[in-house]
Amino acid sequence: MLPMRALRLQIGAALAADLPLAAIAATNKVRLVIADFTPDEDMVFADITSADFDGSTPLAAALGAQQVGLDPLTGDQIVTMVEPLGGWRWITTGLTNLPQVVYGYALCDEVAAPVLLGLTKLDSPISLTIVGQEIRIGQVQFTISQTPIS
Repeated sequence: MLPMRALRLQIGAALAADLPLAAIAATNKVRLVIADFTPDEDMVFADITSADFDGSTPLAAALGAQQVGLDPLTGDQIVTMVEPLGGWRWITTGLTNLPQVVYGYALCDEVAAPVLLGLTKLDSPISLTIVGQEIRIGQVQFTISQTPIS
């Protein structure tokens, strides 16, 4: 059954305005992933290896309802996590555990034992080798497609 637009659009709106995405505490964090992976919806937190260089501390999403809108070209619904002050940006601040290669990033609910909510693989891995190098990932988004999978 193809869900009608009115029903489909409620999915993104509900996610953006309620738990686990609209956190009431700073528990939704984005962390860099340093082991190569193939994204799969069945992955769990234990399947990823988090960056551990100086400056790699996971960044918390802004509290409250997240942003939601429609892509005018595809009709897909986009839920965008509100970025922290300064953006989704990490800088190597020391030499501990360098070099490291960053393959992607993960959104995790870290209220207790971390739960993997979403995962993105970068188009190209990024090598970090010296102090002062920066990674900025842009927007952290979920796409809810209007095209049903048959």
